[in-house]
Amino acid sequence: MTDCMTVLFKSVFRFDLDRNTPVEITISTEANDFSFYIEQLIVDVIGDQRSKKYLFPDEPTALITMINSLGDEIKRPTLLLDAAKRLLRKEENVQQRIEHLNREVQKGIMIQALVEYNEELLFLIIKAEHSDFINETDNKKATGLPIKKKIFKAFCAYCDNNFIPLYAKVSDYRTVISSYWWKDFLELVEEYTNEHNTEKSFDMMDRKVFSGLKAKHPRDWMIIRNATVQYYRSMPEFVMEDYLNDIIVSYVPEDSELNMNAVATNIRSLPDRCKFEGRFQIVRSCLKKRMIYKLNLTPQLELIIKEDINLDSSVLAFTEHGEKYIKIKTDVGFNYFKTQQINDSSE
Repeated sequence: MTDCMTVLFKSVFRFDLDRNTPVEITISTEANDFSFYIEQLIVDVIGDQRSKKYLFPDEPTALITMINSLGDEIKRPTLLLDAAKRLLRKEENVQQRIEHLNREVQKGIMIQALVEYNEELLFLIIKAEHSDFINETDNKKATGLPIKKKIFKAFCAYCDNNFIPLYAKVSDYRTVISSYWWKDFLELVEEYTNEHNTEKSFDMMDRKVFSGLKAKHPRDWMIIRNATVQYYRSMPEFVMEDYLNDIIVSYVPEDSELNMNAVATNIRSLPDRCKFEGRFQIVRSCLKKRMIYKLNLTPQLELIIKEDINLDSSVLAFTEHGEKYIKIKTDVGFNYFKTQQINDSSE
């Protein structure tokens, strides 16, 4: 099905912390680079697979009240300006907190838009941040909106036809979604806690995806699972698409019959099927899994593989006279089995 999008209205405010009041930018009805940038940014936000789902609280908030009134064309300009002023106040508060660190809130523009997208009613708020660059005309530093690598925070509310917001998706180009954005300004609530997401996501991948690889692709199963454990231990945030690109899709399996794109598709479907989110802050204390495994070599023998071991230099697989063997480099094991063989031969 071809996506169908109609922008019912949009507004743009320019503001930075040097101004007390946001300034509305007139959007030309004629096609130009700025109008195209706004339209493309709206498309990017709606289709952003790195977004995180949030819920609206039961009690009314400034944002909920605003969305409820968006159908009133007379009130709408005031509502949009009030929202811009409110964001500016929140950013001023953030600036006061980080000023001693010699950091500053990025300047930029605020876009608000009401969109019909595939028969759904969406309300978007986007903070598109400026980026510095050198103007080749006068060789001086200038500031503007990056076209290819857009820098933005975004909010996309899914509403019913009566302008009742049902849920929202929030994006942030930063590693972790800024709390002032989703919590202070948007006043949203998380659908699941970070603790729940950390534990549930790995458990579901382990049980519903990795376990299926164990019998047919044991070597690949071990490598993928270990890499996933390491990802959870080293990253501050889990983002499904980033994880799939870094760990799954880019992995070249040792068994050529293993289809990694199919594995990625299976993992991508888990959040909706198993009730966890595809983006969350990782809580390492909730990760109970370790990189330690038992391989059933025979009905009588198990090989326990612990963390931080180079299997390529420690274990060798080979065939001899049509039989399959593994050779393990070990002084302790050699001495034990050598002693056993001497004892057996003396009996």
